[in-house]
Amino acid sequence: MGRYSESESSARGVALRASKDRLVGFVARLCGEHNLRALAGGGTVFPLHGLITPRVPRTVSFIVAPADLAPLVRLLRQQHWRIDNTRNMFSSLPGAITRLTHSGWPSAIHLHGVIPGFFEDPELAFDVLWIHRGEAEIHASSVPILDKISTVMFAAHDRLAGDSSKRLADSNLDYFLDQFQSALSPTECRELQRRVRDVGGSEELRPLLEGLGLDPGETALPSEAYARWRLGLDRVTTGDVCLLGVMELPPEQRMRLIRLKVPRTPQGVLRAIRAAAAALARLRSAPQRIAKSLV
Repeated sequence: MGRYSESESSARGVALRASKDRLVGFVARLCGEHNLRALAGGGTVFPLHGLITPRVPRTVSFIVAPADLAPLVRLLRQQHWRIDNTRNMFSSLPGAITRLTHSGWPSAIHLHGVIPGFFEDPELAFDVLWIHRGEAEIHASSVPILDKISTVMFAAHDRLAGDSSKRLADSNLDYFLDQFQSALSPTECRELQRRVRDVGGSEELRPLLEGLGLDPGETALPSEAYARWRLGLDRVTTGDVCLLGVMELPPEQRMRLIRLKVPRTPQGVLRAIRAAAAALARLRSAPQRIAKSLV
């Protein structure tokens, strides 16, 4: 999760990890005091599961229950953290990471609410991760963390920022596959397969499952609940869901979605074109809607 910087064995790497541990404890205490659900992930939890990252990431990452994201951001802003999101102008979809920085901390906080490509209702998907959570003592705080299986899932996720143009760009998958093939037992592999399906991530994590010799199963299409959270809308149309699916699914799966949703008549095609045009307008305003909800 995120980019890597200082090596763990360097003096700067050791100092960075200590600072990050203090920050993880701070965020976990803040969530505990206000009954918010968030799971620490990324480089913080890798060594706790006997897994290895090549370098220490500069960010602290949390997976947050979607409904708790805005309250957590408001609490952090009260502690003088500021939102520091820079949208990728080459991506039509809104970013999926809320990044916060503070002048007194060397690390940024990355908050992940809706996970791109996990097409199940994001609240239910988070519940799956929460039910299987682990617990760790970090800087004198009890911190809910991603368990080993969920950590593997996020390590192999190439588009956590929500940039559909970088599905496989800068992927660490080959590095992680070598490790996971020896680190996961057959029982853990079966649990990984089940959990990916439970969150609707069969297409997003297809390279991971196939790399481990596991059947990803049918491609999960975006649910209406996923589209609502992803686009910041209270209600979505079939056009919204289809457009989102076309943008987030790989090309070979897009025609399946179109065949499922578009009637094969001239009138049906015309209605689909109109619906797609209206959906595109709503999608273009999604970043502003989502940003406004976090203020």
